[in-house]
Amino acid sequence: MSTPEAVLGNDPLATSWETALRTDLREFARASLPDAMVPTRFVVLPTLPTLANGKVDRKNLPPLEDDRPPEGGYLAPRTTVESRLADVWADMLDVRRVGVRTDFFDLGGNSLLVMRMAAGVRETFDVRVDLRRFLEQPTIERLAGLVGATGDPALTDGGDQRGVRAEELRREAVLPEDVRPDPDAIPASYGPYTTILVTGATGYTGAYLVRELLDRSDAELLVLTRADNADNALDRVCANLEHYGILRPGDKTRLRGIAGDVGRPYLGLGRTDYRALARDVEMIVHNAADSRWTIPYHQAKPVNVLGTVEVLRLACRGRIKPVHYVCSTGAFPGRPGEMTWSEDPLPDPEGVVGGYRQTKWVSDTLVHTARERGVPASVYRPGALTGAQDTGACATDTFINHLIRGWIQLGAAMRYDFRLELVPVDYCTKAVAHIALSGAAPQTYHLPGARSVDMDEIVDHIIALGHPLRLLPYPQWREELIAAVERGADNELAPYIPLFHPDRPAEEIGLAGSHPVFDNSRLTAALAGSGIQARPVDRELMDLYLRYFVSIGYLPAPPAAVSSNGE
Repeated sequence: MSTPEAVLGNDPLATSWETALRTDLREFARASLPDAMVPTRFVVLPTLPTLANGKVDRKNLPPLEDDRPPEGGYLAPRTTVESRLADVWADMLDVRRVGVRTDFFDLGGNSLLVMRMAAGVRETFDVRVDLRRFLEQPTIERLAGLVGATGDPALTDGGDQRGVRAEELRREAVLPEDVRPDPDAIPASYGPYTTILVTGATGYTGAYLVRELLDRSDAELLVLTRADNADNALDRVCANLEHYGILRPGDKTRLRGIAGDVGRPYLGLGRTDYRALARDVEMIVHNAADSRWTIPYHQAKPVNVLGTVEVLRLACRGRIKPVHYVCSTGAFPGRPGEMTWSEDPLPDPEGVVGGYRQTKWVSDTLVHTARERGVPASVYRPGALTGAQDTGACATDTFINHLIRGWIQLGAAMRYDFRLELVPVDYCTKAVAHIALSGAAPQTYHLPGARSVDMDEIVDHIIALGHPLRLLPYPQWREELIAAVERGADNELAPYIPLFHPDRPAEEIGLAGSHPVFDNSRLTAALAGSGIQARPVDRELMDLYLRYFVSIGYLPAPPAAVSSNGE
């Protein structure tokens, strides 16, 4: 008899945990369908009744329970507290009525409105709610429990504030049985390659991966992205390259757009297109990811976990394809003090917190399982990616850059004992492309920065480069940030406020006193003689990054620079 651990967490047909499955289905539907098409109720059955011809016997499907409100549907407030909270939401969101189990964001809420809602709750009830716990289930029912007035222990118990528990992650990290090389598949090629599939090419890292693969090979790159058609997919990728100043004449002749979706079954492709990919693609560079730190595991899962499963499945069909998966050092658990991590499969997930980091742990583990089954799959674990070390071009949608902008908007930064591995994006992508194109045997590689950087050092660089930041103890800095956002001030850190606890940031941001060391001896050997090296993120490189941000309008010029220009 099978045990819970043997159930395939990523094969819904084999899952017996109905509640978890409903959550997965609902989040997937919300991410993939227009709001009007998202089902309001999911019913899980062990088997579907069928007719003699094998079709579903719809007449014999069990009836829905009429005495239970539709999942996500309207359920009226039942207490005075729920009614008052519903009034706060209705006024703020400009809606006619609010059900106690209706999701705040489904009603039109956003991260800024969350803060204004919290201010309204504090004014009404004279309490400050734990927004992190509220966002785990953003409903009136949960909010009333946090206010402490429903008397329902199930609602006032915050449960696992780290999100998904370690035992669930272990179940999630079981690769479906069909993801193994076809017995009659064409053996893997190890280069030179003529056709390479790249995912995540419309992102920041993806742009530089495409650039390096184009420059270091003669292959045609198939770039899979969400789009209405192949031409639009190609246009999106080229526009992304142009945004970072790395589009070159002739690039379009070697790029082919694939309109699909990593977060959907079979990559969102029809049967004919899928079979063509399975037949033609010789190597896959899998970089696509939802890297938002503020979303829960099950919201990040479709792209980050199920997408990885689909990429591995494609790698097994028709032709065995080497897979090069870009993961993160964030997949390691947080540990106090100094801990050295080797370039091996990840340790147990206990201590891996936050939806994004947890999905990376699961996907990394799935890729290693695929390797054991015969898929030539390599894993790359870079630290936090920063701007290009030659031009300073940098994405604006990373946590570290949101933090920098938020500090400057507030005029204050906090002191916090946290160490960062900052890795220039072009160094990372040069390393991945070099190894992937070399035809090396599948391995796991760490890509830390040239040296670790303390968060306090980043603050000192910003001040030295002309931005007058006040240095505050963490609790005082947090209070100022919350007060500013509640007043309606624009601040890049508003969506992250649930991760800033009263006494310390959540571990998703960083564990105080944690000083991990990432052994990269295997990477060093693979890059020997290539000339690929990372610049340390020192004051000179930080100045390059900040000047880039000023040039694109993401940051204001430092007051000293404005004064010297006579403005």
